Amino acid sequence: MTTVGDEVRLQLKPATGGGYVDGAWWPRSRDARVEFPGVLAAVRDQVGNVERISYPLGDGWEIAHRKLVVDGRVVRLEGFHSMQADTLALIGTQQRRLILLVVAPDTARDDANAALRTAADPDTTAGAEDILAGARHAGSDPATSLTT
Repeated sequence: MTTVGDEVRLQLKPATGGGYVDGAWWPRSRDARVEFPGVLAAVRDQVGNVERISYPLGDGWEIAHRKLVVDGRVVRLEGFHSMQADTLALIGTQQRRLILLVVAPDTARDDANAALRTAADPDTTAGAEDILAGARHAGSDPATSLTT
């Protein structure tokens, strides 16, 4: 779990977790140039230096160039129509990869936190769409379980 200020913005499953997503990230904007460096630093222990980020086209990311320089390293940015909405694939050194659920920046805090918790639960096998839908219904009720 990564904390920025008082807010938890990234939560990852333990290495032994299963399911479609490996965790969730709640960026503050859709500006890739501003947001991607922070998430890359936060996942370095899990995937090494990220070499490539794949994102779904039409998901609202502001991508000005196909390459981004982060800490002196070039990271390739690749958009695909075939990728599941609301996800990012972070591919690191030695082809280690994380699939992150991306919670929209304008999501209400309770809903976003519910999605982060659910995506990081090692027992959650739901996909991005189901996690986000469940979080909208359970965000204000912490007793509600979203695991499937």
